[in-house]
Amino acid sequence: GTWCWLKAPAVVGDTTSTMSRPLVMFSNAQQYAPVPGSVPTSMDEQPVAVRGGDSDDDEETSVLGELGAICKVLQSNLILSSLLVFVPLGIVAGALGWSDTVIFSLNFLAIVPMAWLIGKSTEDLAEATGQIMGGLINATFGNIVEMLLCVAGISQGALEVVRCTLVGSILSNLLLVLGTAFIYGGYYFPEQTYKKGGALVHSSLLMFSVLAMALPTMLFISLQHDLYLVQVSRWESVLMLALYFQYLYFQMFSHSSMFEDDGDEDEEDGADMGPWTAGILLAILTVLTSISCEYLIGSIETTVVSWGVSTEFIGIIMLPIIGNAAEHYTAITVAGKNKMDLSLGVAVGSAVQMALLVTPFTVLVGWMLGQPVHLNFYAFQIAVLAVAVLLATSILHDGTSNWLVGSLLVYAYIIIAMMYFVVDGAST
Repeated sequence: GTWCWLKAPAVVGDTTSTMSRPLVMFSNAQQYAPVPGSVPTSMDEQPVAVRGGDSDDDEETSVLGELGAICKVLQSNLILSSLLVFVPLGIVAGALGWSDTVIFSLNFLAIVPMAWLIGKSTEDLAEATGQIMGGLINATFGNIVEMLLCVAGISQGALEVVRCTLVGSILSNLLLVLGTAFIYGGYYFPEQTYKKGGALVHSSLLMFSVLAMALPTMLFISLQHDLYLVQVSRWESVLMLALYFQYLYFQMFSHSSMFEDDGDEDEEDGADMGPWTAGILLAILTVLTSISCEYLIGSIETTVVSWGVSTEFIGIIMLPIIGNAAEHYTAITVAGKNKMDLSLGVAVGSAVQMALLVTPFTVLVGWMLGQPVHLNFYAFQIAVLAVAVLLATSILHDGTSNWLVGSLLVYAYIIIAMMYFVVDGAST
């Protein structure tokens, strides 16, 4: 119990005195009793004991607090929260065998808010687990939606959709997300700066990724057969993963100052959810997202025919929107606060993660599942990716940004999207 002084009538024999004492309020105080053996200094100062509430009340308060934290997260973005209604609708549509276009549309809308909540849960869980474990959690779940989409595509044999999703996610982060962040930040600030060293490291990693993805493509073009393609892709993926983990160590430990915004530590808002709540929510959302991804991938073939678009448009343009919705929102909002190192870390860092983590991960998952997943992305897609990386690198090299270079990146993405929309996938 806790000893305190209370403003309460003093009990003297059977007579209740009306003299008062200072009052201290306790939310969990339940029982009050005179302190045994104590001698009050006056009639109106009688020490009493306060016995704290039991564990059941503490647990109930804790549960209510965590539920309140979840509600606070949902209220922070009502537009994305309102899309959660499509989660059960999409799963029911897939389970009951509704039309493929309806299944695709409902699950497409369902994955968007779940990707946002997965990102928030990952951030809160990482903040509570320390730098090393938090970095590994962010590295693992940072692009979990794209990973789940690729695993679903591999399990159903939709390997072309998988490869298009990988290329499309890199293009989306590098052109659309980064470009809109530059435009939004440029609206409030004529010129914004960021650390040139971190941007150049990201640019170099992206150039290496283009090289690693282009070599199997050029091998296929040269030999005109795919006899060695899968084997080369698998061992190359192992090396790409090794480089990615070196990059994590470089970013988090040996050269962390190159990637940190100087004002991040002072302005950090902190986690809204506790580690247990964030972990449980992350697990539930991962399972639900995997179910929605299975239904989404399974309905693409009929949807492509019904809508009259190419499979490449679905994979390169539409599917990356699902996984990049949270990154898009975060990169834009922090750019408006002139925190450009953080904005670049979200946009360009996610593109690096897609190239060096998710791409080799996909090849290795196909290896385990007995599917011939390779890194032959075909000449046209590699050319588009290479030019996009060169364009972004030329913009990032001087450490400054403005709204005009943001418009340049966005227009480049619109041209690519328009091209894939009007051209049949078989032609490209």
